[in-house]
Amino acid sequence: MDSGDIRVPAGNKRIAIYSHTHPSLTSGGAEISAYNLFRGLRALGWDAILIAACDESLRDKIDLGPNEFALPVRGGIYDHFYHISSVEVRRSLVRLLQEQNVTLFNAHHFLHIGIGAFSDIVSAGIDVVFTMHEFLAICHNHGQLVTRPGQTLCHGPSPSACQRCYPEHSRQQFAVRQSQFAAALDQVSAFIAPSQFLADKMVEQGVVAARVSIIENGVPHPARPPSSRHSRDNWRFGYFGQINPFKGVGVLLDACAVLARRPDLAARIRIAIHGNFIGQPAAFIDRFNAAVEEYPFLTYLGAYDNQNVASLMAACDYVVMPSTWWENSPVVIQEALGARRPVICTGIGGMAEKIIDGETGLHFARNDPADLADRIAQAADEALLAKLQSALPTPPTPIEMAERYAAVFDQVAKTTA
Repeated sequence: MDSGDIRVPAGNKRIAIYSHTHPSLTSGGAEISAYNLFRGLRALGWDAILIAACDESLRDKIDLGPNEFALPVRGGIYDHFYHISSVEVRRSLVRLLQEQNVTLFNAHHFLHIGIGAFSDIVSAGIDVVFTMHEFLAICHNHGQLVTRPGQTLCHGPSPSACQRCYPEHSRQQFAVRQSQFAAALDQVSAFIAPSQFLADKMVEQGVVAARVSIIENGVPHPARPPSSRHSRDNWRFGYFGQINPFKGVGVLLDACAVLARRPDLAARIRIAIHGNFIGQPAAFIDRFNAAVEEYPFLTYLGAYDNQNVASLMAACDYVVMPSTWWENSPVVIQEALGARRPVICTGIGGMAEKIIDGETGLHFARNDPADLADRIAQAADEALLAKLQSALPTPPTPIEMAERYAAVFDQVAKTTA
């Protein structure tokens, strides 16, 4: 386990923020949010450390800073159905928490440590606060609440419904999974959800509403607010994030095919995709590369350093988020608001909660590339852009987010004292 210069002021409570990976390895929303919170707490004077799971094969690639630790894990022996980790990983985690005199453990995921780790941590006399970023606790399909193979939105799981999605598992197995998660979550002192939508879904599935606080994801604000672009020879639309089907990249590619049939519009737009491929099949990557080759207005600009996201978004007129699952409170949306760029997004779930159609962005119908193409055409309008930008809310900073978390941590400490 690696650490930086750890300082433990006398009498100060020590908080551990757990992330299922480190931002130096991947740039998903959960790990970025956890890291921003860690830095925000440190800026407020809280004695916080970051613990990031790291597969043993990636130990030479992780870039740890002061007060940051890597928890070695082995993905090959992790049970992704019941979410059970090895005893060795769970013991290593508890030992690290005890060595560092941690009094509260804020998990931004249970991936790699397993859901049973919550009980281990509580048994060691350490409070657990769980920040929920998706629905993996109630949905085996990557926590998306989307059915297989039909890819329709799921409004609530059950052993029978889940077994229809995954016929290789029995209803009994899903019932056991549900029971184990319920028992583990009962160990949690407080829950945090970055959106009301996510909180409501989890309360429907048994999480006690009184234990849930809504705290929006905080993002760093640019030193200077990005200015609007002056030239409108081309309207620029940017996609930011992981490149995979459930983030709606396939929908965006299909929308490009629709736009290509409108040559006057295609000549006035540019669509830039920023992100990386993680674990995608060759067929999807081939399809992606073929679209970039076919459509002159579509460009792939590769992976990006999240520290540069504000300037990259400032080079666009709009940020496009075509996800096909509910989402929660996408960090990309928060980053777009910080960069003062309206968002064109799927009008469902956490996206619809964060972006108001016609006021702070535009909605399109889920899985409907023609409707997305229509919204892109609609967006290429000076008056509309000015209207949307003037109404954009300001997202919280990491310090403002940390202040709200600190209030929850204080309440937990008082309740369990």
